[in-house]
Amino acid sequence: MNQPVIWTAVLGLLAGCSSGPPRETLPERSAPAIDHRAKPDAIVAFYDGAPLTWQMVAEKMLELNLKESVDQYVRWRVVEDRKAALAIQHRPDELHRRAAAYLEQAKKQLGEGPFRLQLSREGVTEEKKLAQVETSSFLSQLLTLDKIVRYSELVEDRFEIDRAYFTDEAEARRFRDCCAAKGFDDAAKELLPERQARQGLLPRERFAKSRAPTDPVLDPWIVDELLRIRPAGLTGVETSRSGLYYVIRLGGFRKGRDIVYSEVKEEVLESVLKEPPTQQDYQRWMEREMGRARIEYAEGAARRERKDGSP
Repeated sequence: MNQPVIWTAVLGLLAGCSSGPPRETLPERSAPAIDHRAKPDAIVAFYDGAPLTWQMVAEKMLELNLKESVDQYVRWRVVEDRKAALAIQHRPDELHRRAAAYLEQAKKQLGEGPFRLQLSREGVTEEKKLAQVETSSFLSQLLTLDKIVRYSELVEDRFEIDRAYFTDEAEARRFRDCCAAKGFDDAAKELLPERQARQGLLPRERFAKSRAPTDPVLDPWIVDELLRIRPAGLTGVETSRSGLYYVIRLGGFRKGRDIVYSEVKEEVLESVLKEPPTQQDYQRWMEREMGRARIEYAEGAARRERKDGSP
């Protein structure tokens, strides 16, 4: 569950989710996206010296894997639509600060030594790398996603929980009884001494009501139970469809705010810079958005019939 090293592409993060923003609506789905396509006959690569055109590659990719290609486009479109709906823009100083935060994350995740080695392999100083990241389209796209995800967190009901899980119901009930007598933390120290660091007790989780954790899954009926208890309160032994038994302490609950993006854009930015969203945050948001989207796949739509009858 650790956030992977962030030297990755943005679309890799979109592999969750907001209920749409209040009072701000998405553009009509019929509105055409901005067309950044190359010309159909533009050469994109060479195969054994033979040119491969944009149209040749695009058509074959759709033919070979229509669903994956369409889903990739829709993930991009979801972000672009939300960006337009919220009128998100980035000032130069915002990009500079996000680039600095990005490199700081990389340094912490890689470690000082490996980070310096990476820079050395690229033949750049940290200042040069900062300038490269700051002006890259990757960072602009990442900051867009940061703002969208963090804004969605402000307008949604959010939970903060501690969760212990068990494969044996009797063991879960012993833990729950110990929690009632000694408290959640002491019960964890007493009954989960060897497993605490690697299994049985999850790190503190923060999530929107509509984007509950999926690893391991937190079922809707358990989320409903969380709404019935006060902060610092405990659930009973909750049975999950994953076959696990949970005992959960509610750390806190924050009601979503009825605000538009323009009212909190500076707050959103500062929040992103202080603690950027994790890959799990991006994924949960996108999974939820994809779940709300209506996508109809037309089999064979990507395949053009040729006059000679060849496939």
